[in-house]
Parts: sequence; C-alpha cells; structure tokens
Amino acid sequence: MIELSLVSIITLFLGMFFILVSLFLYLVFQKYIRNETRRKIDGYKETYRLDMFHFLQSGNIGALRPDGIQEKFVALIELLSDYSSVLDSEDVKKRISEFAKLYLTEYIVRELRKKRWSLRMNALYSIEDFYMVHLGDLIQDLYERNHITMAEKFQMLRLFAKFNNEKTVQYIRTVDPSISDFTLLSVLSLLEEDQFNQLVDDFNNLSERTQYMVIETIGKKQYLHYHVLLNTLLENDKEEMIIRTLKAIASIGLPINEYSLAPFFQSTSWQVRMMAAKVAGVRRLSNFGEQLVTMLSDREYVVRAEAAKAILQFKGGVSMLKKVIEDTKDGFAKDMALEWIDKESGAYDRLV
Repeated sequence: MIELSLVSIITLFLGMFFILVSLFLYLVFQKYIRNETRRKIDGYKETYRLDMFHFLQSGNIGALRPDGIQEKFVALIELLSDYSSVLDSEDVKKRISEFAKLYLTEYIVRELRKKRWSLRMNALYSIEDFYMVHLGDLIQDLYERNHITMAEKFQMLRLFAKFNNEKTVQYIRTVDPSISDFTLLSVLSLLEEDQFNQLVDDFNNLSERTQYMVIETIGKKQYLHYHVLLNTLLENDKEEMIIRTLKAIASIGLPINEYSLAPFFQSTSWQVRMMAAKVAGVRRLSNFGEQLVTMLSDREYVVRAEAAKAILQFKGGVSMLKKVIEDTKDGFAKDMALEWIDKESGAYDRLV
C-alpha cells in the first residue's frame, strides 16, 4: 500500500513537472515568435519609412501597396499612424485618408466586428487617425445598437464631431450622463462652428452639464460672437454657471457690463470672487480698484493672489500695491502685495 502511494506521488510529480516544462517551453516559443514578428515589422518600417514620407508629400505610392505579407501590412499601418500624428497639412490628411480607404477599409471593418473590446477600440482610433470619413454610415449604425460599450460610444461621438456628421448635435443632446467632462469637452471642441451654433441656439434645453461644457468651449475656442449669451448668463442664480461664465469671459477678454460684475466681488463663494477679480484684471477695470484692494485681505489665498494680479494690470498698479504695504495693518494684504511686487520686479529684471 505504501509502495503504491509512493509510486502515485512520483507519477503525479513527474506529470506536473512535464506540464510545467511544456508550459515554459510554450511561453518561450511564443515569446520568440512575437519577437521575430516584431523584428520583421520593424524591418519593413525601416525599409518603407522614406517611401511613406514621399507618398504623403507627393502622392506617389510606389512600393507601398500591401502584397499579402502580414508583417508588411502592420508596418504600413504603424508608419501611417506615426506620420498622421506629426504631419498636419490638408494635402497629407487627404493622402492618408485615400490610402486608408483603398487598403485598410476591409481590415478596419473586420476589426470593428471582433469580440475583443480592445481590438474594436483600436479600430475606432485608427478611423480617427486616418480620417476614414467614408466609414461614417457604418459607425452610425454601430452607435445606435445597444451592445456596444460606453467607451466605444464616446469614441464614436468624437468621430461624428470630427467628420461633421449631420446627427452629431442630436447625439450630444441625448448623450449618456456617464460621459466625462473631459470627453464631452473634447467632442464639443471638434465641432464645426455651424453645428456648435445649433447647440448654442438650443442652450436652454441642454442638460446642465452640457451647458457648462458649451460655456467652457466658448472660452477655450475664443468665440467672441457669443458675448451676448455670456453676459446674459451672469444673471443666472446658479453659482457654477456664474463661475464658468466669468471664466469664459476672462479667457476671451470680452467686454462686460460693470454693473453686472459688481455684486460678484461680495459673493459668499470664493470661486466667484476669484473669477470676478480675474475679469477685472483682464479687462483692466480700474473702477473696481477699491474692491480689489479689499480682496487682498480675503480669507482665501487664491482670491488674494488674483486680486493682486489684477491690480498689477492697472496703470499705476505697482503704486497701488505699495500704498497697501504702507497703509494696511492686515498681514495677509501686506504679504500678498509684497509677493506680487516681487514677482513684477523679477519679471522686469528678466526682460532687461
């Protein structure tokens, strides 16, 4: 009985050892195959790098046509991706798009139908990188299905915006609430101005979050012609709306009704007070000099700093801060005035 058990243990041990050795050899072989494949791809990339550059500059395709060799095909895709991220002329974009349409369409469509999420996402990224506008109808059909993930939907939304799809505004209005601010902002930043106008015209019917991102886009894209909308939004009673609107006005440097701005210097929200100071500085609204001097004693450091920065943008701003240092008994105000005078003199010294 003992001998039988010992034989069984040895047999089990040898079996497990054989399995482990086989697994190790399999992994080593797979690694070797991957390394060899990568080496061949890199070799093709070096061979055709100059040809790809010449094609994108002149349109002469030369030896770039895929010929059934998988490694060469992958190399051409990677080269196209490399150049699409550094060459930005309209002619280059057109040639990238034409090459992708001619040689990559079948491959990309096949990848979009794979079960692996990562492969489908990579295909969507390639469609954006290679300006594959001709796949717009297919992407629209996929977007309206229920089985795709939110990440895929959000990337498709970027494609609609970038390719000026006629349904983009409709999709943005009904976008899933789980979309991040960053993603929504990036989509809005890609919109053509006529589609962005459609969103602005329907501003009151948008979700609150989308409204905030529209305001941020106005500031980011420096859309001067929305000054009436921004000034109107300052009458809103939502703190977040006021903060974002003041930020957009400051970013663009838009004219602002001083009567509308005045109450924000006494706001209970430090973010509102800070943005009011910023707007006063950007627009050089010296009528608010007294309020800004008072804000040098604000309990929030960022408000004090923005007030000092704003004062320095006025004519005679340095003198105003020096007077604060001489007259005030408030340590916060004096320290902030000293800090920004030092910054101003340091910037001047670097210039001279």
